Amino acid sequence: MLRSTSIAAVAVLAVGLSACGNGDDGGDAAAAGGDPTTSIEVLGTDSLDFDTTAFTVPVGEEVTVELTSEEAVEHDFVIEDVDGQDLEVVHADPGQTETGTFTLDDTGTYTFFCSIPGHRQAGMEGTLAVVDGD
Repeated sequence: MLRSTSIAAVAVLAVGLSACGNGDDGGDAAAAGGDPTTSIEVLGTDSLDFDTTAFTVPVGEEVTVELTSEEAVEHDFVIEDVDGQDLEVVHADPGQTETGTFTLDDTGTYTFFCSIPGHRQAGMEGTLAVVDGD
């Protein structure tokens, strides 16, 4: 029984690691789960997490992010390592909803996160798969 549990754990780890990247690895819709969308709605909670942690968007198209912060804490939505730097898409003060847009010209898997000090370390990050719309 221990052997099969170890094999399953290694398989889960391998799948998780394959979803990591910086946009240059040709990620696919399966990495973030779902059909590409040009509209993202995400809630940043007072318990320091995003209510949704995986999105799939089409390459080369403008994507709108609607970020809502719960009552007590501010949040932002930042995409890691876009052309060598982090891209802040939108910031929302406590109890507010704000929108921002971005366009990514390279397919792959990116990480998005909240850059407010301590939030990413608490787990506020997710996966953004950028795919061909074909």
